Amino acid sequence: MTVKLIHYWATIPSKIDEYAEFIVTKFIPGINDLGIHTVAGWSVLVGSYSEVIVETVSNDLDQLEMALKSAEYRRLKSDLLNYIKHYKTKVLVPLKKERGYSMDIDEKMVKFNQVWDIITREKDDFKKYRQFVKSEYYPVLEEIGIHVVEEWEVLIGDGPRTICEGQVKDMESLISGLQSAKFRQAKEALKNRIENYESRILSLHIMRDPDESSELYRIVDD
Repeated sequence: MTVKLIHYWATIPSKIDEYAEFIVTKFIPGINDLGIHTVAGWSVLVGSYSEVIVETVSNDLDQLEMALKSAEYRRLKSDLLNYIKHYKTKVLVPLKKERGYSMDIDEKMVKFNQVWDIITREKDDFKKYRQFVKSEYYPVLEEIGIHVVEEWEVLIGDGPRTICEGQVKDMESLISGLQSAKFRQAKEALKNRIENYESRILSLHIMRDPDESSELYRIVDD
């Protein structure tokens, strides 16, 4: 089962150049060697919480726990804090465990991530929620061009407990979809079943070389 470790931070403006060099030559290779593979980094264009979001994944919780306890991870994190501020992490597990997690990222791709807490005041609330998102809400997202990559549960970390991770081929497609009546109506129906709703639009900040045999990364918006 794929487990995701998300890193959140803001860069220190006076250290942008040193930050870029450290991230692609030290931090990412270091955590990849620990079995916490870097998928991509994202800049938050619209939405609160953080300036940068970096996605990393591991095969399971045991592997992730071992990596986080290692002296090498503590050293890498300590060095990272020389270039960033407001550092946070979250550990996510998939709610739909039958899916495999894709690491394919295109440079024009944007993310539309939605977060919320599921209302579970009555006995059947969670069941009704699951039925609604599976049969109504997520099909609408797919129809308007927002591919639902995964629905995650926040196992460790603050904020709303559910994250719907969406990918869109480009910004124009996303804006068109969000302006549609179908999306607005579906979101209003969703809000009858959830609370603490937030959304974020993300653009690429760090990406891996498109050559699948390469482990080289680069800053996209440097």
